[in-house]
Amino acid sequence: MATKSKSGMVKTSGQLSTFFVADMFFGVDVIDVQEVLRSQQMTPVPQAPDVVQGLINLRGQIVTAIDMRAA
Repeated sequence: MATKSKSGMVKTSGQLSTFFVADMFFGVDVIDVQEVLRSQQMTPVPQAPDVVQGLINLRGQIVTAIDMRAA
């Protein structure tokens, strides 16, 4: 996690996890990354908004998968 020092500056690890969403390039400090998952089987959600791709089972919990390109 990035933390503020006494001078007010934010400290980071200096290492980024990078990825593309559509044609946009993002970087997140590796300290803030909890887990990286590969594509998973999704269950469609009828009548859901376009941003909702479906539902996935993440270690026994049902999680909504959001399409960041449509958000």
